Amino acid sequence: MSNDVFLSVCIPVYNSDVTEIVENLFSQRSKLTSNVEILIIDDHSHEQSREKLHHISEKCSIIKLDKNIGRSRIRNLFLDFSNGKYLLFIDGDSKLISSHFLADYISHLEINKSKVLIGGSIYQNTKPETNKLLRWRYSIERESKSISDRRNGNHAFKTNNFIILKSIFEEVKFDETLHGYGHEDTLFGIELKRRKIKIDHIDNPVLNEHLDTNEVFLKKTHNAIQNLVQIYKKSMEINELKQVKLIRYYELCKSWRLLFMVRLSFKITHLILFKFLKSGYFMLWMFDFYKLGLFIRKIKS
Repeated sequence: MSNDVFLSVCIPVYNSDVTEIVENLFSQRSKLTSNVEILIIDDHSHEQSREKLHHISEKCSIIKLDKNIGRSRIRNLFLDFSNGKYLLFIDGDSKLISSHFLADYISHLEINKSKVLIGGSIYQNTKPETNKLLRWRYSIERESKSISDRRNGNHAFKTNNFIILKSIFEEVKFDETLHGYGHEDTLFGIELKRRKIKIDHIDNPVLNEHLDTNEVFLKKTHNAIQNLVQIYKKSMEINELKQVKLIRYYELCKSWRLLFMVRLSFKITHLILFKFLKSGYFMLWMFDFYKLGLFIRKIKS
């Protein structure tokens, strides 16, 4: 076995308990012949969350930041601390559902020499309480894609549970001008596509355990759409963005000269839509229209 690190598992953490996932990774690592390291960067979590990291300090390397730097910068920061040929990114609120999660990834990489490899993610099947229905229904119906859908390109790039060759990541980083939640992964995927870097897929998902409340998810949606507007305005090639359904809807409305009508309808209905979405009593088309109205309003502002 080579002494070189083959895989660096990179877990950005912000106010989440990663005890279970680290212990699971540590257990799986002990059964491998390939050299694997587990790295955590804590993005200035609350003290209560940071205290939980002490219990796993012997099973991974932990870097604690003195201030919050956000989703893009913290992922780029793993370049400074990782030693692996490949970097595996997993969100801190994820749960491993396979006892051979690492082994399946390593076997695929050794055989196929992938540059970028996506394992996918899923959400719980059990319906949550009403105040968390928005995030759950949207994720189940719009974000959780089968491996066949992912291989057909029927999705936008997602940062949870993917592997990238470190030498590629040193060239293609996350855009640190995007702040807060949303679409830093979209832009990252577009840049990979621009450079003609092949993205492979494997059926090796993690479970996204954390569900935001409806109100929190709506706030995150506002930030994500602001980021998407920023991406749209500086993009040189609109076709690259059409993997994002919201962009496709916007371009369609634009070509049919419906933007004014949609904007006016949103102005009249957005407060009512917000109340329904926040309450948990909604249909997904309402959320689609809410996001489209927000996007058009932010584009015009």
